[in-house]
Amino acid sequence: MNEGLNLFLQLAPEQIMRRLRRCGIEADPGAIGRPARRKDASESHTYSHGQDPASYRQHYRVGIFNLAVLECQPLGAGAAMNAAFLGPGRGRGGYSGAGDDGDGENGSGGAGDSGNNYGGAGGGGSEMRGVAGVVRVTAVRALYSLGLDSGEVELRAMGGRRYVVTGINPLMPVPGKPLPEPYRTASRELARSLALEQPGRAGLLMGMDPEFILLRESTGRVVPASRYLPMDGAAGCDAGPPGTRGVFPVAELRPAPRGEPRALLAQLMSAAREADRLITDRSLRWRAGGMPLRGWALGGHLHFSGVTLCAPLLRALDNYLALPMLLLEDVRAAARRPRYGVLGDFRRQPHGGFEYRTLPSFLVSPVIAKGAVCLAHLIVSHYEELPLRPLDREKLHAAFYSGDKQPLREAWPPLEAQLRALGGYAAAASYIEPLLRSIAAQQTWDESRDIRGLWCGSAPSVSGAPPSRPGESDQ
Repeated sequence: MNEGLNLFLQLAPEQIMRRLRRCGIEADPGAIGRPARRKDASESHTYSHGQDPASYRQHYRVGIFNLAVLECQPLGAGAAMNAAFLGPGRGRGGYSGAGDDGDGENGSGGAGDSGNNYGGAGGGGSEMRGVAGVVRVTAVRALYSLGLDSGEVELRAMGGRRYVVTGINPLMPVPGKPLPEPYRTASRELARSLALEQPGRAGLLMGMDPEFILLRESTGRVVPASRYLPMDGAAGCDAGPPGTRGVFPVAELRPAPRGEPRALLAQLMSAAREADRLITDRSLRWRAGGMPLRGWALGGHLHFSGVTLCAPLLRALDNYLALPMLLLEDVRAAARRPRYGVLGDFRRQPHGGFEYRTLPSFLVSPVIAKGAVCLAHLIVSHYEELPLRPLDREKLHAAFYSGDKQPLREAWPPLEAQLRALGGYAAAASYIEPLLRSIAAQQTWDESRDIRGLWCGSAPSVSGAPPSRPGESDQ
């Protein structure tokens, strides 16, 4: 619980402001250095005061444990609004980008949502939309960006679905005293869930939905994937960026979930072949990566079940997976952040698992995809053995969001050494080693490249052997 508490306590108010800003979150410079106010929710007047009429704003207090929203209270509001914010049950309903059209990166959230594609509430994967959803999402992201996972966040409404952080109050256990409710109950439930997990997580199930776009190069325009692909299925279409509502321009590959990475990769190859069969216009170029075309952010979302989502797991994925993937990405992919691809970007799923949404689309190459999938599986299976958190350091946190690779390269060797030392590494080495060699050679992928031939020219092998086709091994 709050493994980054020391980090938070060492941050000056200016550093807190900068961290939040990198993640697309606004904060009140006059209030951010103070802890969140403790106000009784029954108080009738909890609006901010000032000479400017615009300063009269509604305040919200969000209680969070292990990145799950336990309480979300509009301070001073009536019973009807309190019920709306609590949702169908305490601790339920959390992730929502307002106006979410689907699971895809571009389709989540309207133009004014400032990247509210973030996991939020606990329990069951129920989603809460509108104001309540955005408040919860913003609070969880704010806490996580400061190294915390449990505590209270106070927000002030600014209109237009904008919320400013006005207070952060981390949960700090007092020796000899139990945690206050509802944190105590949530802590017991988390401990129970973790105790039931088997060593190595033999029950882990993994899926994905990486995205790509169809580009007519002669015009430079994206051709809607919905012309060729259905809404569902192994190869399907999804919503696009603001301005494309009612159209589903983004293509996705949705392989059937599997317990073993090799089996999942076989399903991915099958989904790529299905897309190749359905997209009959051979003149279209398939593009993947972080932002292969200006304004078109693409994600490589990974799904996990059979493992309990907790902050140490999420931070291990950030440091041991998102960091090395950034070292390989095209320089253009940095434009995806912070609206998408922020550290710790997750969404709980109705099946009880979660979706990790930080990565760009790894369909840029079968070599990249194999390495990313197998590395992710290895990390989730052994995350307790991966304690390094270089991205907590201010310089590296800033480097991640700006795309400055050199400081991250210098931080990578100890992480790589720990990965190689894991008990399960030998079985996955043939898949991961090509990725690591590319990092060592400071190679990057090319987001202007047509990936259709890489996936569908002749079906790539699922084995970990280096590719024999010219040009594939250079990412």
